[in-house]
Amino acid sequence: MDFKLHDIEAITNNFAEAQKVGSGGYGEVYRAIHEGEEIAVKKLHQLQGLDNKQFDSEFRNLRNIRHQNVVRLIGYCYETKSKYMKHNGELVFATIMERVLCFEYMHGGSLDKHIQDESCGLEWPTCYKIIKGTCEGLDHLHTSQGKPIFHLDLKPGNILLDESMTPKIGDLGLSRLVASTKTRQTEMRDGTLGFMPPEYIDSGFISKKFDVFSLGVIIIKMLAGDKSYFRCSEMPSEQFIELVTEIWTKKLQAKPGYSSHEIDMLGVTSCVEIALRCVDRDRNKRPCINDIVHELDQLEAKLKEMSLASDVSNDATVQVRSSTTGGPWVPLLCFFSILESSVLTVLTCQIYVC
Repeated sequence: MDFKLHDIEAITNNFAEAQKVGSGGYGEVYRAIHEGEEIAVKKLHQLQGLDNKQFDSEFRNLRNIRHQNVVRLIGYCYETKSKYMKHNGELVFATIMERVLCFEYMHGGSLDKHIQDESCGLEWPTCYKIIKGTCEGLDHLHTSQGKPIFHLDLKPGNILLDESMTPKIGDLGLSRLVASTKTRQTEMRDGTLGFMPPEYIDSGFISKKFDVFSLGVIIIKMLAGDKSYFRCSEMPSEQFIELVTEIWTKKLQAKPGYSSHEIDMLGVTSCVEIALRCVDRDRNKRPCINDIVHELDQLEAKLKEMSLASDVSNDATVQVRSSTTGGPWVPLLCFFSILESSVLTVLTCQIYVC
């Protein structure tokens, strides 16, 4: 929906400092309540040369995006406002353009708060959930909107988390609008540059592989940490994978009663291998995002098989899936353990019931 500036000023108490929850290169973020829903209000900085028609068109289109891994844009506004302000030490009456974006509020903050010097401060299942969800969100932007939507500023600070640690891609659209402004140059100096592919830094070339490169950097920072990330370009891929494996082996083994080391380590090494391909200097060698999602789907299937096999080896398991609607025949898997010649043999019997 389109917001009126006076309504936004009312729910933020005129952009009160007490309601501010964050700030960045693009603007200040405030927490507010609108029609009973908690929302994030981003008041953009004054950006010279930002075209109002382009701004309206960009966010009118982005408002239609609906995906569980993309932050939902609730509404926006842009209005001209006249007020007294200081200029060169003097108070002048000036006309300024106020631009505000309203998003769903993300209670878990941003991913960058969890990345440490050595790997991520989160447990592996949560790390994987964030990696997979970010990939699926990016895949939706690249492949499900007819015309691909490029983010162009993907980084941990733009991966937002809800109460259940589900990741959602934020700040969509802003990077394209302010690409040539002074703010954008400041963002590059402040760290965004490290998430940009070499072809963009060298010649300004943009393709789908731009966001894939940024995704790879995010995954590597999650798995190797800020300090170790810079070593991935200084050593062969195999050696870097060994480094990450060592980091996570120590981390997983430190958990009391931990018993899924082999399964989780396969997930860790698979993700870092994908990430290293994403940051290849040759963009043609980087995978497409839909290929990455497919690869992760296959990985999950393999990990589930390994987990099931591990459960069966520990004790007999009966898994029943029944239908109350008289639908298709349903498999009943029964596992029987028979001790023969001091060797434990596991037999699998598949029975069908209506």
